[in-house]
Amino acid sequence: MASVLHFNVFDAPEKPVVGDRPRPFGPPMAWDPMTSTLIYGESDAVLVDPLTTVAEAEALAAWVELHHRNLTTIYITHGHLDHFAGLSVLLRHFPGARAIATPKTVDLARRQPVPFYRKLLPGQLPAVITLPEPYEDEAFALEGHELRIIAQGHTDAPDSTSLHVPALDLVVGGDVLYNQCHQYVAQTTPEIRENWMTALDRLSAFSPKTAVAGHKKPGVADTPQAIGWTKKYLVDFDRLQKETSGERELFDAMGELYPTWAAHQAWLMFGLS
Repeated sequence: MASVLHFNVFDAPEKPVVGDRPRPFGPPMAWDPMTSTLIYGESDAVLVDPLTTVAEAEALAAWVELHHRNLTTIYITHGHLDHFAGLSVLLRHFPGARAIATPKTVDLARRQPVPFYRKLLPGQLPAVITLPEPYEDEAFALEGHELRIIAQGHTDAPDSTSLHVPALDLVVGGDVLYNQCHQYVAQTTPEIRENWMTALDRLSAFSPKTAVAGHKKPGVADTPQAIGWTKKYLVDFDRLQKETSGERELFDAMGELYPTWAAHQAWLMFGLS
């Protein structure tokens, strides 16, 4: 008989980034606040996205240890370095865990510009960046329950995925989903944003009770309303990109629409268009 599942969410706060601003406006650069999700049963557990820096990953590992479960699997939702750089730290603490991701996620992870990230976060990343192993199946198990991998295509990253846990009415959105945190829309096109909205509809179709965003404002609830908020943000960005006359005006207009959302400066790290 399958055991009862539970979950817990670890919030990592926004962190300063070193370097010159690519644009002469906006607040000092910083990296978005992030989440990592632990799904656990009677004896075993699965961790989703082991964060970025050594300090974050060490804190996350200590938090996982407090649950007194055997960590069997670490799942990576997509290939952006901020979601898997901490993997080597977690594997040192939990050497029996298997780190997995889709083959396309592993391919993107392999192509990440690690020296660039080391300049942004000097002395903070692990000395060795460990990659997950490619996982071909569409689901994996935790104590008799299925955790389903949802292929989402290009959202804020190419070949994004989310997890659906039917036993918990839970979706772990990865970076398909943001929660009261400015979204990484730099380098997206109208077509990419259209696919992103379709990916959000896919999450909504599960009618989840809980939806965990890859990036969220610290302390806010993991509400499924965030799916609609993320979609509305994309709609607003599309509209304002047409209505405004430049990057500064677009940046300011989105800030006025979403004045309490976290990490407005994230766009500035790579540009707005």
